[in-house]
Amino acid sequence: MQIWKRNAVVSVIVLFVCVALYLSWSYGREDGEIPEFDPVAGLGTESLGNIGHAQGNTDLLPAEEVSTYFDEARLSRRKARDTALSILTEAAEREGVSQEVRDNASGEIHKMAQYALMEANIENLIIAKGFAECVAFINQDGISVVVAEPEEGMTAADAAIITDIVVSESAIKAADIKIVHVSV
Repeated sequence: MQIWKRNAVVSVIVLFVCVALYLSWSYGREDGEIPEFDPVAGLGTESLGNIGHAQGNTDLLPAEEVSTYFDEARLSRRKARDTALSILTEAAEREGVSQEVRDNASGEIHKMAQYALMEANIENLIIAKGFAECVAFINQDGISVVVAEPEEGMTAADAAIITDIVVSESAIKAADIKIVHVSV
């Protein structure tokens, strides 16, 4: 009976992860195909620290490259999660695997589902606050939030709004939040 319950829980978690990833992908997708992500492409980003102090370079990107960056980042995140989810699911379902390995795989799948839901919520709330684009990346060390810089420029108040959203939607401390903005 326990195996059936565990399989049901894992199946539900996998379903939630898939739904969250699909929603995140569909909200970020424009009409047409999303190109492959090139992680070494020059992004021309400027980083804001935890309380909004500007650092980094100030290269400008054309608007279409900014939109493409966000689409590519979401696609890359989804592909990485799908691969990790596949590996974890396979490990949990493999015959002869110890219960500890199964429990660890199930825990990681659950954590991935939570991260995906938090990222989607954070992105949607930040966009609702007036930012044109946003993508969030959560891991065990914290979160990186990439936003399109407003026309009037990124301010400490903007960073505070983003930080407040992240802290309220997750258990992440303000010190573990990195805000990066892409200048248009």
